[in-house]
Amino acid sequence: MSRAVDGVPAAVGGSRNRTVLAYLDQLSAHSDVAVALHDALGSLGDVEVFSPDSRQYRYVAATTQGVVFAFAVGMALIGFRLDAEMLRRALASGAETCPEAGPDWAAFTLFRDDWPLPDLRFWARKAYVTARA
Repeated sequence: MSRAVDGVPAAVGGSRNRTVLAYLDQLSAHSDVAVALHDALGSLGDVEVFSPDSRQYRYVAATTQGVVFAFAVGMALIGFRLDAEMLRRALASGAETCPEAGPDWAAFTLFRDDWPLPDLRFWARKAYVTARA
């Protein structure tokens, strides 16, 4: 897995990523949520993690084969691009839709007192498989 680098990789500029990159464009990510995303991606293979400006705490996103499949934004939000069945399961288990990123995105809010921590490694793996299909 490639570690975070500044800038948006040229390979992710295609139409499949247009909506999610437009959504992320002006967003930032707290270091705690960025670390949680990095940890969730740890066991995956061909992954590139990037931030357009990590020194300014901009968003963090993960790609495989040029497809953005995960992101971290704000103080506690991690998003995963999922197929229809996994999206349905994510929503049933506490995720919310993230239509600003696109119709196939589930967003998990971390660090909630009243809710168990979602299994981020599981959802990262499902999003990774979806992006590679």
